[in-house]
Amino acid sequence: MDPSNSFESQAFVNANQLEQTETISCMDHNSYYAAAKGDIDFFKAITNQSLDLLRTPNKNTILHIYIAALKSGSDSTTPNAGSESTIRPTINEGTESTTTNFVKKILKICPSLLRQANAKSETPLHIAVGSESTSTLNAGSKSSTNFVKEILDKCPSLLQQANSKGETPLHIAARYGHSDIAEVLIKYCAQTLHDQDLEEGIEPVKEMLRMTNNEKDTALHEAVRYNHLEMVKLLINKDPDFSYSANDAGETPLYIAAERGFKDVLFEILDKCKSPMHGGPLGRTALHATILNYNSDMVRRIMEKIEGISRKVDNNGWTPLHLAAYFHYSSSIAKQLLDKDREVAYMKDTKGRTPLHIAAHRGNNHTMKIIVERCPDCCELVDNRGWNVLHFALKGGDFWCLERIMKIIEENRSLSNLLNEKNAEGDAPLHFYFKNTSLELPNNFISHPRLDKMAFNKQNLNVGDIISTVKHSSKEISEISVELNGLPQRVITLKEDTAKQEGEDGDKGSGDKEDEDWKSLLRNAAEAHLVVAALITTVTFAACITMPGGFASTGESSHPGSTLLRKNAAFKAFVITDTISMVLSSSAVFIHLLMPLLFSKNYDDDRRVGVVFLAFILILGAMITMVLAFVTGTYAVLMPSLDLAIANCIVGLTFFPIIFLAVRILIKGCE
Repeated sequence: MDPSNSFESQAFVNANQLEQTETISCMDHNSYYAAAKGDIDFFKAITNQSLDLLRTPNKNTILHIYIAALKSGSDSTTPNAGSESTIRPTINEGTESTTTNFVKKILKICPSLLRQANAKSETPLHIAVGSESTSTLNAGSKSSTNFVKEILDKCPSLLQQANSKGETPLHIAARYGHSDIAEVLIKYCAQTLHDQDLEEGIEPVKEMLRMTNNEKDTALHEAVRYNHLEMVKLLINKDPDFSYSANDAGETPLYIAAERGFKDVLFEILDKCKSPMHGGPLGRTALHATILNYNSDMVRRIMEKIEGISRKVDNNGWTPLHLAAYFHYSSSIAKQLLDKDREVAYMKDTKGRTPLHIAAHRGNNHTMKIIVERCPDCCELVDNRGWNVLHFALKGGDFWCLERIMKIIEENRSLSNLLNEKNAEGDAPLHFYFKNTSLELPNNFISHPRLDKMAFNKQNLNVGDIISTVKHSSKEISEISVELNGLPQRVITLKEDTAKQEGEDGDKGSGDKEDEDWKSLLRNAAEAHLVVAALITTVTFAACITMPGGFASTGESSHPGSTLLRKNAAFKAFVITDTISMVLSSSAVFIHLLMPLLFSKNYDDDRRVGVVFLAFILILGAMITMVLAFVTGTYAVLMPSLDLAIANCIVGLTFFPIIFLAVRILIKGCE
């Protein structure tokens, strides 16, 4: 490597490091702590450097540090505040002069500090307005407002100077609820800028109140967002004629109050503002937001103050009544909306759906009843697909909602045409039911005398044809066919034609794949069952041949070769349970030997599942009796040692609670 190149590279690195060090500002720790304490004598002693050059990395001057370090009097009395009190001055009546005197003296030494902004473009006035020292309206409030007055007297231009976010001191005061400071700012604006701004045709106070930040929020937006009622009252009283338009998020102050449920703030805006704007995001109004928040008092007041707002729609065409129909808890609000203007029940959204359609689909029975009682003929309306209220109820899948509609139809016979009204595809509600849902139908639906069970759709299919294309078991089809009195067919097809048509539509492949997957699952289950059944048969047969306790030899008994424990009750139980287990498991083995025959085309899935389930029950019974045989056999052998025999029985019988827990877990998983 060339030494000269190495030297040049190192010099380049050092130069970069030097440049970076020069661009990062920092403050000496002594100066920092002196600023936090308010030690004016320390800064008077500095003669070789301008104080506005003393900055932290975030470009905070000593004035920023001092104001940010201010704490209210209550904070100084909290535990563990002793160490902090050495660098944090407190604000109360006794220290008011200390606080303001430091500011006065430091500004006398370096007046340019007043206009210095930090990295966030915040001047000392921004920090003073938003600091903790102004968080309470007590003894410290006077000191805080005096400080603001002192700064404004020194530099009036700071009154409307915005930070990097476009926020004026009034925005910050409104956000933190400092109404006393806001009042000082407003009074100062009225006194000093009155003559200047009148020439431009606008009052200076109103101009300041209407100023927006980078997100188009006014001071009122900030005050409402944080629920500062006194601040809201102050701002509205100073400019009640202004409408306050929406910010970048589409929120007006009225909408913010409605969405967040700030009832007192919302009432204040409605009562004091002459023409408040009520828009919100997604095209919604403050009334939409109030329904989302479910507050009937706010709903009532908004409808009283803003005429026609109940007919305003959002981007989806939903009126406030659509929203009330969507939520189950809003039936009382739906009643309020209809009492104000019943015609909103007939308004459709962008897809042609009325509030009644929404309520039927959501199963909102109470709201649906309220709408029908006041507007019975709105049941005649359909959406863009031709769906009526019955179609929506069937699609929603709520049995009680469908039953409620049927009761309405029975009470109003003029609405019985809904039973046979067809949608754009020609499907009446009965066709629609078998195509789209497995909902249980109410008896008064199928048995209704005006229900046309012979109706055909645009594909020339009646209910019977649709049933035959839906995957039900033969038992279910039979029950439905009997219930519908065996409807005749209009379109006659052979099985081969149906299979061919399914193949053309691409359905045959998916159907065959499902059948193969189902058969594969059954085969795997059968193989597992066969292994278990054969194992149980082997074990129980071997146990019966060997016999616990042994056999009697010649001379020991009048029956040579017989078991020694043949008169023992536990042994007898062993023999019986062991025999039952072997018979059950052998039967399961035999059934599984026949399983290959069940996968032929002559047997349906229900028959196959039934046989596999029967084998499973036999195996389960064989396992249970096998465990009982083990417990009784060991008990018979260990009877001379009774404690060991009982312990062995207890351990062996834990098999049954284990089975119970396993079955319970499986049942819960299925649910």
